[in-house]
Amino acid sequence: MLWIFLGILFASIALGLPIAFGLGVAAVVLAVMSDIPLSILIEQSVRGVNNFPLLAIPFFILVGEVMSAGGIARRLMELAGALVGFVRGGLGQVAITGSMFFGGISGSAVADTAATGSMMIPSMKQQGYSAPHATAINTVSSVIGIIIPPSIPLILFGIVTETSISRLFIAGIVPGLLIGFGLMVTTFIMASFGGAGQTRKFRLDLLWQAFKAAWLALVLPVIVIGGIIGGVFTATEAAVAALLYSLFISLVFYREIRLRDLWGMLIRTARLTGMVLLLLAFATVIAWFLTINMVPQTLVRQVQAITQEPFLLLLIVAALLLVVGFVMDLTPAMVIMAPMLTPIVTTVGVDAAYFGVLMAFILGIGLLTPPVGTCLYVGCGVGKVSMESLVRAMLPYYATLLVVLVILIAFPGIVTWLPDLTAVRGN
Repeated sequence: MLWIFLGILFASIALGLPIAFGLGVAAVVLAVMSDIPLSILIEQSVRGVNNFPLLAIPFFILVGEVMSAGGIARRLMELAGALVGFVRGGLGQVAITGSMFFGGISGSAVADTAATGSMMIPSMKQQGYSAPHATAINTVSSVIGIIIPPSIPLILFGIVTETSISRLFIAGIVPGLLIGFGLMVTTFIMASFGGAGQTRKFRLDLLWQAFKAAWLALVLPVIVIGGIIGGVFTATEAAVAALLYSLFISLVFYREIRLRDLWGMLIRTARLTGMVLLLLAFATVIAWFLTINMVPQTLVRQVQAITQEPFLLLLIVAALLLVVGFVMDLTPAMVIMAPMLTPIVTTVGVDAAYFGVLMAFILGIGLLTPPVGTCLYVGCGVGKVSMESLVRAMLPYYATLLVVLVILIAFPGIVTWLPDLTAVRGN
């Protein structure tokens, strides 16, 4: 049954059929083969989306829309410039730091690529960065947005594996910062040899001005992360609080959006949310089919026969996910693979929240690699560069991401110590 499902799925991809519809076709074929009433498919698909934590997805997507249009993202980028603009690499360092700020609120790598890229790439070109290099920095830093909370992929992982979303969010903080630091070091080294990226003198008065302009925006991550750690609200409630706060400061203080602008934001949010939910609905049906046919349990036994050493097992799973990321977008890969792979790693003592962060990171690398890397296509559009030149410019950053990946696999405590310290468990 697993091979039949995979065959139908990859045939759908080859034919250019949307993956959600490919999953639907596979579900119908499996139901007919198993002589199962089609009404059960409807019941299982509804069960998959009838989940309260899923409400966090549209709220966080809408927060990203409000940030981009309401002046929040721009002020955060200006603060990043005042903080790290003096470091060798100049605006390259600013772009990465800005992605850490922006990704810590929007939860979407694609939104990060579009928002920071449109603001930073033109200025970086003026400072001596080539178009592919400037685009590469802004594109690769977008992976931070799906690790530092909030994170839409981590929400999906929590739902399909029944792992605490709040714990997943807290587990993503330190790895996200580590990824950002690694990218900044790479940019520093490349600027030392290439000479691109003018620096500016650090000025405390400019930093103070940028902080005064952005301090209201900085409260947003405090609301999301601080509220979850402090037990004030769950991840879903944090999404609502973040949206209300971002709307308030954008409408009342910054006044860069009007109420009539919200209609377009709501339409874009609904479209993206609909895509995610349709995928999740059909993926839930597939997961049900595989479970009743003992596929996950069989996979666990077969993998355990190869090795029960956590490090080697995680290396094998990481290699598999890297291959999957080459041919499948992050969201469908997460909802399809997470229910199958999580039991395999947890049986050897791997923390589920740790694996969720690791899986999101690995599939996030897939967003940056051809042929289906969504962020690559967005970056090419924003930076007006060819795919070939962008991939060549990103090669040093690919190496950095792989080094960080090996570090996270070798030292899982980097991921788990903060959630263990805060004892965050609830959704």
